[in-house]
Amino acid sequence: MSARATMHACLIALTLGAVMIAGCTSRAEMKASIDTAKIVDSIKSDEVHWNADYKSGDAAKVAAHYAPDAVVMSPGYAATVGTAAIKAANEQAFSDPKYGITFSSDRVDVAASGDLAVAHGAYKETTTDPKTGAAVTAAGSYVTVYKPGADGVWRAVWDINTPGASNAP
Repeated sequence: MSARATMHACLIALTLGAVMIAGCTSRAEMKASIDTAKIVDSIKSDEVHWNADYKSGDAAKVAAHYAPDAVVMSPGYAATVGTAAIKAANEQAFSDPKYGITFSSDRVDVAASGDLAVAHGAYKETTTDPKTGAAVTAAGSYVTVYKPGADGVWRAVWDINTPGASNAP
């Protein structure tokens, strides 16, 4: 191999090495720039607003916490898909004068990639017993999966709840 060919091969190897190191550095820097604690705080803060929106009885405000193609799954009901259907389901719930719901997560996990988060917690829901007219309170657990929208706002994409023993708020 000539000196020129050797120098050319070394130059190519150095260039490829630099590109690989730059690529690794970019990924490492990108991963380091994801502040998972900030995402957890954002979701916890949103829960406070979401509870207030439930208390206000404004179905549109409640539905705004969901992604456009979100799915809500509750025992005894068909899955509710999309914000329009979620808004309609909440309008129906709000027609019950005794209706109320509160919830609070006890754990929020964020993917290292920063593009997915999962909250687990407890809820308490009050409705009217259709037979007696008395208020009935049920408690349970939930899991909500979040993704950030194009606007950077974290919204629920899957919201699943189950009644039963819980540490309801």
